[in-house]
Amino acid sequence: MENFITSLRYAMLPYRRASRLINIVIGVCLIFFILLFLQRPQLDDIDTRQFEKEEHFDFGRVVSQLKDTDVIRDEKEKEVVKKLNKSVEKEGAAPPADPPETRDQHVYELDGMGGWENDLKTKTNLHMEDMIRGREVVDSVNYLNENFAVLNTDKFGPVESVKTVVVIQVHSRLEYLKYLVSTLSKTRGIEDALLVFSHDINIESIDNLVRNITFARVVQILYPYNMQLFPHVFPGQDPRDCPEKISKEDAKASGCQNWEHPDKYGNYRIAKFTQIKHHWWWKMNYVFDGIIDRYSLDDRWILLLEEDHYMSPDALHVLNHIIERRNTLCADCELISLGFYLKSFVSYGQNIDRLGVHPWFSSKHNMGMALQKNTWAKIKNCSELFCTWDDYNWDWSLLQISVKCLPQRFKVIFTKAQVF
Repeated sequence: MENFITSLRYAMLPYRRASRLINIVIGVCLIFFILLFLQRPQLDDIDTRQFEKEEHFDFGRVVSQLKDTDVIRDEKEKEVVKKLNKSVEKEGAAPPADPPETRDQHVYELDGMGGWENDLKTKTNLHMEDMIRGREVVDSVNYLNENFAVLNTDKFGPVESVKTVVVIQVHSRLEYLKYLVSTLSKTRGIEDALLVFSHDINIESIDNLVRNITFARVVQILYPYNMQLFPHVFPGQDPRDCPEKISKEDAKASGCQNWEHPDKYGNYRIAKFTQIKHHWWWKMNYVFDGIIDRYSLDDRWILLLEEDHYMSPDALHVLNHIIERRNTLCADCELISLGFYLKSFVSYGQNIDRLGVHPWFSSKHNMGMALQKNTWAKIKNCSELFCTWDDYNWDWSLLQISVKCLPQRFKVIFTKAQVF
């Protein structure tokens, strides 16, 4: 019996060890999640007192911000602001949502501007003279963009003195943006940069977050052809559009308006996805034409980020280090990428101080990408290919330009440790 018990103990030993190992793993994971929860963004340089949700574009608030920054200088500007105020007064607060039975009963009549000069007719108690025409909306937003206020120049000097322009494409994810702003505030050399936040939706909490940045010069711009302003007409989602997952035969039978134009995968256009590419292209044109040219920043590098990125403290330092040595590292590399999609972190510590040179590839080198005005000019000359390429990803469309439109493919100097 004693030998049997001894044998049984030896037989159970591997199971006991496995059980202990599982308990250790569970304990480590629990500690990790607790630490992750406690590791909230430390927004030392940001006033976060007014993070309140806002779902509707508020011209009145934007106009009041213009007044606060003394942007209104002449009669033309006053006339635009007066028109916006009048529209806001007529419409009042954000209009109530349509009841379910009438939500899809909107009818649109489009004329001119390829569909942008539109009258919105709804089965509501709003009169047509109280509605803002699509062209007026776009003109008003463009006017605000052209007369943007640059924040914190009193602290860091004029825009002409910046060394790097950091452009952040923003949608609606406030929590992600908080983390990015927090890491930007800790980035060495950020006081010498201009931060350009390009939005495709107006949300007060996000606006407050950005307007309360004090560690760098800041500009905010708004993509005017966004789904918040045009929710039910192109480039928004027209109620007459075909559903995404429907065969071409069924689409034709249903009478949806774009049945003849599925994408190369057989799917129909989804506005919230295609808006990302539209926004990216508008943002790039605006930054180079409206900021780089205006302030004579032709030789500056433009670093492209998105709201869900995360900057390392030495990101700008590494970027400047690469720029200073580019002629030695790779003279014909027109792009720099500070981010890289690692498949494994096993060799991360070994590669943290290493650079690589490679033909630019969209899914590898699109994170923390930097370029100059002369490179953008080459991309812009291939605008037809970019805009007509059947893919809603800006980086895949850019890859087609690199491969099919340029005499020589873009090459990139990349790191593995600065943007995540």
